[in-house]
Amino acid sequence: MSFSGKITRFNMYELSSYERLQYQRGRRAEALAMAQKQAALANSLAAIQQNQAVAIGNLVSKVAMQRLSRRV
Repeated sequence: MSFSGKITRFNMYELSSYERLQYQRGRRAEALAMAQKQAALANSLAAIQQNQAVAIGNLVSKVAMQRLSRRV
């Protein structure tokens, strides 16, 4: 790039159109990577929460079965 330093919206016009395009592509790629990372994290947290709910349901079911077997 012909511009040295941090690129801002105020000095973006100093870049050539090709350099601006390349800069925007890089920014989009970074944003996509970050969004994918956040989606993967959200999916893993949702899976943990779902597994925890299943485990609690199994525990409640086990306690209920024990109570039923004591009555007989």
